[in-house]
Amino acid sequence: MDPRMPEITEDDFMSGLLAAFTERKLRSVAIRGDEFYQAMVDSFEKLDAMSDELGVDVRFFVALDPLYGDSPVVREAISTAVQKNMISLDNPEYQDMRIKLNAEQATSILNRLPGGGDLYRKLADAFLADYSAVSI
Repeated sequence: MDPRMPEITEDDFMSGLLAAFTERKLRSVAIRGDEFYQAMVDSFEKLDAMSDELGVDVRFFVALDPLYGDSPVVREAISTAVQKNMISLDNPEYQDMRIKLNAEQATSILNRLPGGGDLYRKLADAFLADYSAVSI
């Protein structure tokens, strides 16, 4: 890859999805079960397929753990989003990701991420096409 290409990290990926979810007025996403992680893989595959066309360097890989059915990369990105106060994980089981962003914050995030806001909106659409456990 060209060293001058903008890089997209797993944190960019998660931040962009959360911001795009906020634009779509989603407030909560259940993160339990294989369906969530498969939807994340599908969104990542869309990003990976579009990366050359967009001129971005994807610096991570999302795959499902064959034993547990989740993704360590996605789990780590969720932890980082909690630390950045973008989301909270609801008690008692920490299986619902409550989005804490407002519309202004979402717009700001989408405007500064590598690849541009439209990319993350498309990735959110890919996620939502595969996953229905969201709350408005």
